Amino acid sequence: MAKSDKKDNAKKQSNFVNNCFALLNITVIMAILVMGFSYLLFLPRDTVSHEENRNLAKFPKFSLESYLKGEYTEEIGNYYDDTVPNRSLFKTVIANNLMPLKGLKYGNEDGGVELYNTSSDKKNDKPKTSEKAEKPTENTATQTTVSEDMTETEITTTTTTETLPEANAPVANGEISDNILIANKRGILLYGGGWGNEVLYAEDVNAYKKALGDDVNVYSMVLPTNVSFYLPKNYTDLVESEKDDLDTIAENLEGVQNVDAYTALLRHKNEDIYSRTDHHWQPLGAYYAAEEFAKVADVPFADIFEYKKHTLSGYVGTLYGYTQSATLLNNPEDFIYYEPKKKVKVTQFTQSFTDPVETELFVNPDFLDNSSYYLVFGMDDNIRHVETECKNGRTLVIFKDSYGNALLPVLTGSFENIYLCDVRYFDRNAIKFINEVRATDVLFAMCTYSAVGENRQHISENLNK
Repeated sequence: MAKSDKKDNAKKQSNFVNNCFALLNITVIMAILVMGFSYLLFLPRDTVSHEENRNLAKFPKFSLESYLKGEYTEEIGNYYDDTVPNRSLFKTVIANNLMPLKGLKYGNEDGGVELYNTSSDKKNDKPKTSEKAEKPTENTATQTTVSEDMTETEITTTTTTETLPEANAPVANGEISDNILIANKRGILLYGGGWGNEVLYAEDVNAYKKALGDDVNVYSMVLPTNVSFYLPKNYTDLVESEKDDLDTIAENLEGVQNVDAYTALLRHKNEDIYSRTDHHWQPLGAYYAAEEFAKVADVPFADIFEYKKHTLSGYVGTLYGYTQSATLLNNPEDFIYYEPKKKVKVTQFTQSFTDPVETELFVNPDFLDNSSYYLVFGMDDNIRHVETECKNGRTLVIFKDSYGNALLPVLTGSFENIYLCDVRYFDRNAIKFINEVRATDVLFAMCTYSAVGENRQHISENLNK
């Protein structure tokens, strides 16, 4: 065989092999595309994200106007992007394997500071360590006593000083993602401040007191978040002071009684009063805040040992859902709530106070995902009425955000009737509703983010519906 023929045969064989490989590549790619297309198109799509505590996007309704504006096609894209089948599984894989590779690392290899992409207005490549020594906060109370056999001038004054916990020690390892700091295996929301909205909140609550008059007691209990108690002091330049905004609110209340939940919670910061993996507090924190409120309202308050304790293990809440942090995912916590032993009757209404249905005080946790244990207190989009065995003639209306849900069980020994209403969904004129249920007491109980954020506007809106 001539050399030219051998070269032609070798070239043909090479071309044949290359064509086979090319065909194989095309076949594999097409198979992957078909399988992926079938997976995304035909498998059941998730409707709820338990990790993020929200409903996922819904397929949009067609309208010519939305189509011409491009909104219809954009919402279709959002729907398919937000409702991927087995969404939670994919997010877990990403959290464990991809998210730890992001960010700038400082410190040693075992645990340097990791700074993720953040929208904070105060950005630093590396948080600074405070040079000032932190002093314990002192609470000084002065008590004056007069003996029965004393004259008016024989008065003794005693002063007691309570030393509150010190500021948190700085940490060398942490992550910041979407205004959430993760340090010491805890997620912490970075508070941006009220910037005047704290004064507007006080004015809104004052308007309720003015409209209700002297016959109804009105209270404000704005609840600090975990940033006030667990933020390492070398990260304080990333936040504004919740305590300062709480003090401003208290100073601007007129006729409204302030409930200082901050100091009550600070005394117990070394206990599990806030979740590590969720932006809500733990029910134990709600218990201590409710205890402080009961003192201000001058009502009885049941000892925590009078409740049945329930422990749900493996809790990984919303802060993991927001950050996809492997640190939070791999360090679950217990969720502990307290059930009153005395009988209560619970009736649930729509937010317009219609269609009453008798229900239970708690949702059965067997039906809850471990990322949504806080929902054991029920959903926000309804009004709940609890009738208790505490026959003191006091009826309490609570206007709240989701933080306030945990207050309901631990106040069942303090009021004869309790109405729980979420300011975001409430659909009645608030003053008419308060008078209709013959409330003796009204409590505004919500976290700082609601009091100085977008949820604040609902307070004034509900006043004028």
